[in-house]
Amino acid sequence: MSLSYALLSVPPLLLMVLMIILFALMGGTSTWLFRKYSRLKVLGSHNEVTGNIFACAGGLYSLLLAFVVFLVWDGYNDAASHANMEFSVAKGLYRDIQYYPDTATSKHVKQVYLRYVKDVITEEYPAMARLEPVPKSSTEAFNNVFQVIEQMDPQTPALNERSAEMFRHLNELATHRSLRQLAASAGIPRELWIPLLIGGFITMFFAMMLDIENGKLHVILSAMLGSFIGIVLYLIIIMDYPFSGYLCVDPTGYKDILQWAGM
Repeated sequence: MSLSYALLSVPPLLLMVLMIILFALMGGTSTWLFRKYSRLKVLGSHNEVTGNIFACAGGLYSLLLAFVVFLVWDGYNDAASHANMEFSVAKGLYRDIQYYPDTATSKHVKQVYLRYVKDVITEEYPAMARLEPVPKSSTEAFNNVFQVIEQMDPQTPALNERSAEMFRHLNELATHRSLRQLAASAGIPRELWIPLLIGGFITMFFAMMLDIENGKLHVILSAMLGSFIGIVLYLIIIMDYPFSGYLCVDPTGYKDILQWAGM
């Protein structure tokens, strides 16, 4: 389980406050301790070099943070896009079933399809939020939809065309459903979190090494740098898993289908 997923159980506002306070304390406390107990006498004479290296390290770390932020944002958008396409196709398939001219066949297919829709809402999405595999019952319900549509026996060319359209929509639904399931478990690996955290500590270390005459100002500036790093890491955490946490993608399209069916 990744660090970001473990932190998603914390309420978002509380998580943001904790991240800001934690990194601000780290930056401010480390600077205060360094100024209090350090015996280095060359900081002033090397301040210009230290400042240049700090600017270079800060710029590189900013690029790393920007890369990861865009990475998780792009992943979140892709997951939401796949889910929205799935919702659109699912609604189209429901309309195909609802208005199929053979009412007896339509009623039976509709019952099987709505059972699948319920399983997606009540079982599949909660399982994705917990980073668990797709429940077997949900997979079976989806396979049942394939079976009943495949077993339809249209008696006229018009009915045959309508059933073929339903099968095309069902295949599209299967494609977007698979893409959505793949996006559910795509998070930032631990190997990427390590350089993120180490880079933050290095950046705050260079800020600590600067020779600033006013000690209180130095501590405050280091704390503000730490709090800003905490804010960016908070944004990465809340967007890391698109189907988990406060900003999760919700099965609104499937809920609309149940509402249309009066359920």
